[in-house]
Amino acid sequence: MFKKVNILVAVLVMASMLLAACQPAATPAPTEAAAPAAEQPTEVPATEAPAAEAPAKLKVCQVTDAGGIDDKSFNATAYKGVLLAVDELGVDGKYLESQQQTDYEKNINAFLEEECDLIVTVGFLLGDATAAAATANPDQKFAIVDFAYDPAFENVLGLTFDTDQAGFLAGYLAAGMTKTGKVGTFGGMQIPTVTIFMDGFAEGVAYYNQEKGTEVEVLGWDPETQTGLFTGNFESTDDGRALGETLMDEGADIIMPVAGPVGLGTAAAIMERGDAYMIGVDYDWYVSAPEYGSIMLTSVQKGMDVAVFEAAKAVVDGNFAGGSYLGTLENGGVSLAPYHDLDSMVPDELKAEVEALKAKVIAEQAAGSAEALPSGAGMKVCQVTDAGGIDDKSFNATAYKGVVEAADKMGFEGKYLESQQQTDYEKNINAFLEEECDLIVTVGFLLGDATAAAATANPDQKFAIVDFAYDPAFENVLGLTFDTDQAGFLAGYLAAGMTKTGKVGTFGGMQIPTVTIFMDGFAEGVAYYNQEKGTEVEVLGWDPETQTGLFTGNFESTDDGRALGETLMDEGADIIMPVAGPVGLGTAAAIMERGNAYMIGVDYDWYVSAPEYASIMLTSVEKGMDVAVFEAAKAVAAGNFAGGAYLGTLENGGVGLAEYHDLDSMVPADLKAEVEALKAMIIAGDVKVGK
Repeated sequence: MFKKVNILVAVLVMASMLLAACQPAATPAPTEAAAPAAEQPTEVPATEAPAAEAPAKLKVCQVTDAGGIDDKSFNATAYKGVLLAVDELGVDGKYLESQQQTDYEKNINAFLEEECDLIVTVGFLLGDATAAAATANPDQKFAIVDFAYDPAFENVLGLTFDTDQAGFLAGYLAAGMTKTGKVGTFGGMQIPTVTIFMDGFAEGVAYYNQEKGTEVEVLGWDPETQTGLFTGNFESTDDGRALGETLMDEGADIIMPVAGPVGLGTAAAIMERGDAYMIGVDYDWYVSAPEYGSIMLTSVQKGMDVAVFEAAKAVVDGNFAGGSYLGTLENGGVSLAPYHDLDSMVPDELKAEVEALKAKVIAEQAAGSAEALPSGAGMKVCQVTDAGGIDDKSFNATAYKGVVEAADKMGFEGKYLESQQQTDYEKNINAFLEEECDLIVTVGFLLGDATAAAATANPDQKFAIVDFAYDPAFENVLGLTFDTDQAGFLAGYLAAGMTKTGKVGTFGGMQIPTVTIFMDGFAEGVAYYNQEKGTEVEVLGWDPETQTGLFTGNFESTDDGRALGETLMDEGADIIMPVAGPVGLGTAAAIMERGNAYMIGVDYDWYVSAPEYASIMLTSVEKGMDVAVFEAAKAVAAGNFAGGAYLGTLENGGVGLAEYHDLDSMVPADLKAEVEALKAMIIAGDVKVGK
């Protein structure tokens, strides 16, 4: 039913509103405005004796994103929380409006100078500026709307929201109300805090179709390819009018704009046409834009006002703590607004279905949205590693993470045997055959022959092999393969955008397809960046045309990794991606010592697996071997295991790019956006990866 949307993330997810700080009344900035309830002077007039002076009020100060404080959407909703704090907590409330992205740092700095007690920044795009200010001012308290950091800052509270949950209800409602069989949505900018609404909306429509056997169409957004309509801004009502008219021309009679005040233009167009309805976002648009009350079906509400108020209250109460808050349907942080003037138009049966669906989403959330897992009690999952060991912080360890999870969640007994050399492959497989393991997992391209021989000789034994697929397939072997060149392409593009020297590097452990596929993607990503930007960033260590480059010849020697890392840095590379398992640890050590380069990990998120090198880890090209191994074990437990092949891609989440973690603030916001857009283009097939 309801699929949880991953925001990169990021989720992690990095959300779109940031809580910003107040500016002293003594030095008002030209664009500053005080809260109506806080018109009294910031300093309370003293009585005759200074000792009788009233205590200074705490200051809560908001930096808006573009769109203005009266955008009838996210800036205004967040500031409603500041005003509530003024009224109920007795604080002073102020704001500074950002007209453009260059205003973010300036406005935050102005409030730092005013010594605001809490600075509230509003918007995903303020993430970098808020992180920089929080790092430089560890005693200053911040709250940021629609953004959360990983790892968290001790002085920043991220206020995030599962708006896809409420968007899901809105999509189901729209599908039940449409007369044309078409509904529409569009966004301001293609960032996670916008597309999460659109994902939920589209999923809600799809669920209605599934339940009712209908074919309601969503115009303006495809959640599978992550492509759709965007204005590219959060200000132009003319753009909102134009996209609204486009969607109505194509047949949509219910439209949900996710673009702040841009949606006012859509509302005006709908009013003029008189044959469609609108769903607001962020706040109840029936209240914030009453002039359009007659066409407002409902709104997907995001309780930013409540979250901001609670952050301010924590400051007043002295128990403020950094971290993150997540608003959900269950805790009331997100919701669907009343139907107001259109209440009588919504069938009672549909209202009841929406309420029942809300309860179902909450129940799934409470249960972790997890399906009932089959029992693996009394069964054994046994892994044969490639060279490098079970704790290689890379492919062996990542695959075994899936075995451990299967043991924890389904009751399997998990075991492993380490291969020190290639002659161990057959010996270790035979040992597990004698133990009558229910599933034998072999890890690595080099185990292909030994696994095939064992599978042929033992047709009733189930195998899964990582990084290998057979043609023709074995009925008793599931090959787990991955399009790592797709994620490597993103890594190459990122590296090309981040290099200061104009040179980036890569090398492999052994020249086998499961290694060179990373390097091919990386080099192609750099080439694509050069093509798009007119640059000449050079890739050292690998030529995808001639298939020649640098290799250590093993997956074990950290000394070899150090040596090749130093060679690449000596030649000018300031970002290096080793594709050699634990060999890369030697490269990381060399980079740490030099202090003039960064690294991209492979297979797993090296920020997590090798935290000692977190400060130089730009990102990692992740390969979901753990998930694939877990799913294979689950199939064995459920009795529906089948041979063949699985292919992990960007589209199904089998490969991906890890978060930027500690280096997040170093990566420009426009480059982050380009990488996300490139990911969507690869998924859609607009950018081809591989030869």
